[in-house]
Amino acid sequence: MLLLGQIAFASTFAVFAAGRAYDQIRNSICYPKMNVKVCATHAGVTVGEDGATHQMLEDLGLMRGLPNMKVMCTSDDTQTKWAVEEISKIDGPVYLRLCRLATPVIYDENQKFEIGKGVQIGDGEEATVIATGVVVSEAIKAMEILKQEGINIRVIDMHTIKPIDKELIIKCAKETKKIITIEDHSVIGGLGTAVCEVLAEEYPSKVTRMGVKDTFGKSGKAEELLKYFKLTAEDIVEEIRN
Repeated sequence: MLLLGQIAFASTFAVFAAGRAYDQIRNSICYPKMNVKVCATHAGVTVGEDGATHQMLEDLGLMRGLPNMKVMCTSDDTQTKWAVEEISKIDGPVYLRLCRLATPVIYDENQKFEIGKGVQIGDGEEATVIATGVVVSEAIKAMEILKQEGINIRVIDMHTIKPIDKELIIKCAKETKKIITIEDHSVIGGLGTAVCEVLAEEYPSKVTRMGVKDTFGKSGKAEELLKYFKLTAEDIVEEIRN
């Protein structure tokens, strides 16, 4: 397809797209900087009953480490439609991470997005919750719960993991008392790691990373697994209260 001047889009479960095809992505796509968009679905524990073998929790780390690769993880259908269109306009490899679970609509059609720029929701100073993908809606729920208690936080939808929005991360670290990251991914190598890398070099700050703690997933309903791995709005609220 590329040799015929087309844009190549490849899509399958994330465990296959980032796992089985890693060598091909590394050597046949990223090394020659080919114009291929890998749209990986069914990522994270929210795959549900398919269990640990199909719950890809390492893909952000794998894809972040590849030179020439841009890495994105969208939070609702509005953002996903935008992302698919925008990545078709740029030349070079992109990994777009998608979930299986139906998620609430967060944005309307007028929302402006930019690759490499996070979206700030709210301006509270007690804490910043930096989220990506399916758990962005959980972070927003947590913000609404805490607001009723007089605790004002902000949420950052970090839809682009690489290149990550360094300026926004540093700004939030300076303006808020706590930095918390949350992702439906291992705490090793993903969003939390990327945020820590930025702050370690630019503005040393304590970061609490919420995610899957160096373990494989389990079989169960998606909503139950989010609770089991402490990735719900209630878990974020508890973390901020503490």
